[in-house]
Amino acid sequence: MMRGDFSSAKTRLTTRLVLGALFVCASASICLLAAQQTPPDVPPDATPQIQQLSPSQALPGARVTVVIQGGNFSGGAYASSASAAIHVDSSKRVSATELDVQLTVSDSAQPGTVSLLVSNPASSSAESAFSIVATQAAPVPTAAPQNPEPPKTEPPPAPPTQAATPQTPSAPPTAPPAPEANPAPPAAPQTPVAPPSAPPTPEANPAAPATPPAPQAPAAAAAPEVTSVVPPRVAQGSDVDLRVNGKNFAQGAKVSFSNQGIRVTSVSSPTSTQLIVSIRVTGDAAPGPTSMFIVNPDDNEAEGAFEVTKKGGTTPSTPPAPGAPATPPDAAFTQRYDAFHLGNPTEIFHVHGKVKGSLVISGGTVKYQEDGQTLFNFSASEIDEAKTAGIGGFNIKLKSGKTIHFAAASLKGSDARAIVEAIHKVMPHPAAE
Repeated sequence: MMRGDFSSAKTRLTTRLVLGALFVCASASICLLAAQQTPPDVPPDATPQIQQLSPSQALPGARVTVVIQGGNFSGGAYASSASAAIHVDSSKRVSATELDVQLTVSDSAQPGTVSLLVSNPASSSAESAFSIVATQAAPVPTAAPQNPEPPKTEPPPAPPTQAATPQTPSAPPTAPPAPEANPAPPAAPQTPVAPPSAPPTPEANPAAPATPPAPQAPAAAAAPEVTSVVPPRVAQGSDVDLRVNGKNFAQGAKVSFSNQGIRVTSVSSPTSTQLIVSIRVTGDAAPGPTSMFIVNPDDNEAEGAFEVTKKGGTTPSTPPAPGAPATPPDAAFTQRYDAFHLGNPTEIFHVHGKVKGSLVISGGTVKYQEDGQTLFNFSASEIDEAKTAGIGGFNIKLKSGKTIHFAAASLKGSDARAIVEAIHKVMPHPAAE
């Protein structure tokens, strides 16, 4: 009996050892599997890869979310466009292989193909094509021309022709000597029984016209636009009411400024073409051009130009009367801005850490210098056009046809617009028409 008890205890001990070993192996396998499933982190200098865009096209004026599929998307990866036809509103990295991009196509964008770029914080850019397609006219319903065809079948005329056959029974009265021949002609009047079967074909026709036209998709809300701000500039330490003229202003629209020294105290919208904005400009507000942003409740946004002058600065002059001579440039105006010179617009994505220079704008000339050397120096009268381009970029087109590409040192669109507005001040402008 004692020996049997010892064997039973030995068996239980062996069972416990086996179960413990199995538990250790299972735990190790689970830990190893979890370690293998943890995705490696993508370094910020890895070059991203683009496999496909969904969707890969949009209409002018559209606002869409584009899902970019690819690889090597690190934390902080972002999308951008070198074309002014597309504005990237936001980028969101979902994973190392997916990036969600919210973009808006300009209403004036022309059909064609533009480049959509993806960059990591410290890498070169990957490029993919995005198409802007023309608005397509609504297709003409093909069922409409088929509906008139059933009347071409002429079942109704058949009864009159068959109705003429019953006139044959009138022949027996003219031939009374043959009364026995009359039973055969009555068979002919039975033929009009066929015409009642013909009318069902016209009954089938009304079903075709009953198809209603395809409902039209609801039109997207129009984005607001700013045409002028009165007054266009205000001195430091002022409390004024601005009159913003434009269109598509909605009730409840909000107004803000990129200059932190400007505070909005109230906004009213008497009509859809005008806003009354009460502002307070602090005494230490940064002088110079700034941007005004108007946002409707549906998140459609417009931007307008504004300027803060130093205390005691001159008030804006009234526009010249029609037929007045050209307004001469402001000879006393001088500004200096930090900027990059670009060989082409796409180099704006690779200027971080590169040499930057100074763009000196005075009453008569526009000069660009790097390391104490002047690379460009031309008269303001030689400038044909100056406008912003892309993210933080701007172009100066000369009357000779040459275009010089620059970017603001901060790579901010508001700073690029401020530089362009400063260039406009020194250009000789024709009188308003």
